[in-house]
Amino acid sequence: MTFAQKLLMIIGIIFTSVGAFILALTLGLNLLLHDGALFMILPIAFLAIGLGFIIGVLINVRKKSNIRKRGTRYPAKIYGYVKNTSYMINGSYPMNTVVHYFDNYHIEREAILPTSFCQGTSPYPLGMTIDIFEYQGKYEYDPNSVRYEILPGEQELMDNKPVDPSQLHMIAVTCPNCGASYKKAAGYAEKCPYCGSYQNT
Repeated sequence: MTFAQKLLMIIGIIFTSVGAFILALTLGLNLLLHDGALFMILPIAFLAIGLGFIIGVLINVRKKSNIRKRGTRYPAKIYGYVKNTSYMINGSYPMNTVVHYFDNYHIEREAILPTSFCQGTSPYPLGMTIDIFEYQGKYEYDPNSVRYEILPGEQELMDNKPVDPSQLHMIAVTCPNCGASYKKAAGYAEKCPYCGSYQNT
């Protein structure tokens, strides 16, 4: 679980427990006074908000664990960093990690991992190896797998060579952030020209 998920889980637990406590208190008073049904709206709202937070976090955690269980594991080289311009932390954009890896057909691929660390504090140094998981075009990574390991063909993964345009397969994609359609190269992460979010394919 990431820090944000833990924080949302704690908020959800607090809202749920406050809602459950006030609901129990209101039900007890309702039995004594026979006239407090309207007061139950507040604790039910707290209960619903808290359960919404908890269920949202659990769904997100389940999706990530599903990618790890069913996905294909690839060792990847940490190639670079890009700014995540969808939100800011303390006045600056968090950084996501760009990785290069070889797929099962030994074709070089690129993915952007949502590591969301602050600039200058990278726990993902350039050139290190990390395990990534790919399942149906979605990526997940194991943050504890960062290691120094020399991969076969590592020089090809880490060089900054120009890609031959005849080898690129262009596909039409829809941005999950803004809904715009545009054309991009399959197997590479690219920035949406309309909203600036990155997308893996």
